[in-house]
Amino acid sequence: MKNKKNISIATIIVFVAFLAYIILCYKPLSTELQLTPQWTTEIKQENVNPKSSLKVLPFRLGQNTGYFTHEGKIALLHNFEYKASICSDFFCSYMQDSREVQIMNPEGETIGTIKGGGFPYLTEGKIFLMLPGGAGFELRDLNDNTLARYENTSPITAFNSSPMGTIAGFADGSLYVFNEKFDLIDRLEPGGSDYPTILGANISSNGNYFACVTGQNKQRFILYKVENYHNKPIFHHYLNNSIVNQTLVAFSKDESKVYYNDATGLGIVDTSTCKYSHIDIPGRILDIRESPVAKSVFVLSKEKDTVNSKYTVSVIEQQKYKTGSFSFNANSAFILTDENALFIGKDDKISKLIISKE
Repeated sequence: MKNKKNISIATIIVFVAFLAYIILCYKPLSTELQLTPQWTTEIKQENVNPKSSLKVLPFRLGQNTGYFTHEGKIALLHNFEYKASICSDFFCSYMQDSREVQIMNPEGETIGTIKGGGFPYLTEGKIFLMLPGGAGFELRDLNDNTLARYENTSPITAFNSSPMGTIAGFADGSLYVFNEKFDLIDRLEPGGSDYPTILGANISSNGNYFACVTGQNKQRFILYKVENYHNKPIFHHYLNNSIVNQTLVAFSKDESKVYYNDATGLGIVDTSTCKYSHIDIPGRILDIRESPVAKSVFVLSKEKDTVNSKYTVSVIEQQKYKTGSFSFNANSAFILTDENALFIGKDDKISKLIISKE
């Protein structure tokens, strides 16, 4: 009984310390945006409650993946040995040499099986299989039917999909754009650099824009607009310092902004005016999440790929002004927004903060 009481006290101390740390580290500048801590929960089997809520949110931290609720309950916890892919609809885990992968729903039930070599990539409502060798991909359904397939002679170096389209960039500098029916609508070679590799690419939610970061030596960001099935570049910007790794390109939900990671931070382009701005962000940007509160944007970045790395969450208002940040050390981390909440994952804990504007 005494041991249980000690464990309970220790849990409360960890909870209070972590929330206090976030509050103290958050540094607002000239803003009234508030982040109010609500709870912190530990990711462990004892906290799993599969019937706690109808709405669940996906997470992946370290070698754990699963779903949690707005109330702070772990709805499903799955430990994986090699890699995993997860989205709101389903998840899977796989080994390097897997020939058969089970697709499971948020309740942990097997709802499909994908056969054949390669690595699965799950995104909202879609199951992709990246083919062996890395130069091709397939769109599969839950019955393992191949709905679409594309192969190239060069490895894929950038890939993303939205409800209205899919985009793939390759090491040879070619960029392929597909519509929602997976018809190839364009093949481009942006060029303009000594070495033309596509390092990042994305397509907007409505399929009206797509963009990429391309090349080495005169590396540049290019934004395209789709008009009457004709795709034209409407903005390009040479990056002052080239990056050599794959990089993030992301559109806002309303397509009004496109963000990309360069060597020193975050580039932002207004899609209607093509106005460019830049925000210094420490480290490599891992994720960008939006909230409807004050049109706020939260950016997760990481400094150096080391054990117990420094992660920073930067707060951006009106999609363009950095108004605060806080940092913490962790081996793995994630951010997620939903409604008026910001969720922060850190190793074996998830915390919820309420976003408000007063």
